[in-house]
Amino acid sequence: MKRLIKNTLLCLVFFLGAQTLFAQTKLPAILSDNMCLQQSAEVKIWGWDNPGQTVTVKPSWAKAVKTETSEEGKWLVKITTPKAGKTGTIKVTGSSQETINNILFGEVWLCSGQSNMERALGFRAGQKPIVGFYEEAQKANYNKIRMFNVPKVPTQTPVEDIEGEWVECTTETALKFSAVGFFYGKELHENLNTPVGLIQSAWGGTPVEPWTPEEFYTEKTLDLINKFEKSAEADSAYYFQAVKYYKEGIINIYPKYPVSLSYHRRKHVHKAVLYNGMISPLINYCIKGAIWYQGESNVPNWKDYKTHFPNMINSWREKWGIGDFPFYFVQIAPRAYDDKYGQPQIVEAQCEALKLKNTGVAATQDIGAVYDIHPPQKREVGRRLSLVALNQTYGKTDVVYQGPALSSYKAEGEKMVLEFETPGSELYSSGFAIGGIYSFYVAGENKIFYPARAKQEGNKIILNSAKVQRPVAVRYNWANNANATLFNLQGLPALPFRTDDWDDVFYGE
Repeated sequence: MKRLIKNTLLCLVFFLGAQTLFAQTKLPAILSDNMCLQQSAEVKIWGWDNPGQTVTVKPSWAKAVKTETSEEGKWLVKITTPKAGKTGTIKVTGSSQETINNILFGEVWLCSGQSNMERALGFRAGQKPIVGFYEEAQKANYNKIRMFNVPKVPTQTPVEDIEGEWVECTTETALKFSAVGFFYGKELHENLNTPVGLIQSAWGGTPVEPWTPEEFYTEKTLDLINKFEKSAEADSAYYFQAVKYYKEGIINIYPKYPVSLSYHRRKHVHKAVLYNGMISPLINYCIKGAIWYQGESNVPNWKDYKTHFPNMINSWREKWGIGDFPFYFVQIAPRAYDDKYGQPQIVEAQCEALKLKNTGVAATQDIGAVYDIHPPQKREVGRRLSLVALNQTYGKTDVVYQGPALSSYKAEGEKMVLEFETPGSELYSSGFAIGGIYSFYVAGENKIFYPARAKQEGNKIILNSAKVQRPVAVRYNWANNANATLFNLQGLPALPFRTDDWDDVFYGE
C-alpha cells in the first residue's frame, strides 16, 4: 500500500512538473546568451509554448514581432539583423519571458566532419599535440569569437533541440573546441575585423552517410544497409563460432570481423543518425557557410563517396533553405591506408564536390603524417580554409587560395608535357622525388607506370622515363606516402591527380 501511494505521488509530481514546463516559453539551446547571429541577414527565432499562445519577440535593434503557436506548441518568427558592430538582446514573451543577452552580429560558420574536425586544440589522449597549441591558447581571449559545441547524440528520427551553450573564446574554451574551427575563425576575425560565430558538430570515425538525411540516400546504399541489418545476427553467430574454432585450433586463420556486425554495433554510423541528432536541430539557425573535414572513414568505398558527398552537401543546402551557401572542405592528407592508393582515391572522390556551386578545397598534400591519421598541423589547415573563404566568399581577390592545378597535358615523343594554372601566383617545383619517393609516374598503353623525372619550364612540367617510350598517362602523388613537390609561390601544394581512369594497372621499378 505504501509503495502504491509513493508511486502515485511520484506520478502526480511528474505530471504537475510536466504541465509547469509546458506552460513556459522555451527557446532552443542554440538561441542563448553569447550567441553570434549572422549579420545583415533575415534570421529565424523560434521555440515552444502552449498551443494558441501569443508570443512576442522584441529585438533591441528593431520593432517587436508577434506570432501565435501552432497546435503542436511551436512558434517561429523572422527578424533582420544589423551589420556587425552592435551588441544586442532579444526578449521573448509568451506564457513566460525569456531574454537572450550579449548577442553579437558577424559571420557564422558550421564546422563539421569526423575526428580531424572534432580534434580539440588542447591535449587528447593517444594523439600528438597540435603544433603551436600552447602559444595560441595563451592569447586566445577573443570576446568577439563565439563558439557552440554540439553534443554527440545519434538519433533515429530528426530532433528539434540539443544541449549546449554559446561561449566566448578564451584560453579555457578554445582548448576544448575544434582546433581547425578555432584557427579558421581566428583568421576570419582578424582579416575581416568582424565577430565570428562557430558551431562545432563533429564525431570521429564517422563516414559521410550518417550525416545525410535518409531521403537523400541512394537506392544502392539503402539496399546495402538493409542487407547489413538483416544479416547481422547470422554473421554474428558465424563469426563467434569461427573465433571459438580458432582458439581450439580447429582453424588456422583468425576470422575477419563481419562488416554487417560492425555496422550493427556502431550505432553512430547508422543511416542518418548524425544528421538527425546533430544537424537537424541547427537548420533554423542562419549560417554563412560550412567547413568540412572528413573522408578517412570512406576510403574503402571511395567510389560511392563521389556520389554520397555531393548528396550530403545538397541535402544540407535544401534543409537550410538559404540557397547554395559556401561549403569548403579539407583534402585528406597522406596516410598509410590499407589500400595502397586509398589516399589519392578518396581525394579524387572528394573533389567531385567541386562541381557544385560555392565549393572549395584546402590542399594538405604537404602536411600529412603518413603514420598518423590526425596530422598535428591544424593551424595551417584552418588558415588554408580561410584563404578559400576570404577569396571566394568575401571577395578578397588579392588572396591566393589554391595551389597549382593541371590545365592540359600532351605527349611529345618520349616526353609528357603538363601545363598548370597558378591563379595569382607562379609554379614552383621542388623536384621529382622526396626521400626516394617519386611524385610523378608515367605509363604507356600497357598500363604499367614507371617513375618519371620532372623538369620545370615556366608553368610547364616535362616528364620522361627511359622505360616508357610512348607515354599516354600521368599520375602525380598517386600513393599513400607521396608528398607534395608542386607548389605555388605562396606555398600552397597541388592536389594528387591522374590523367587516366584505369582500375587495373601495374607499377614498375
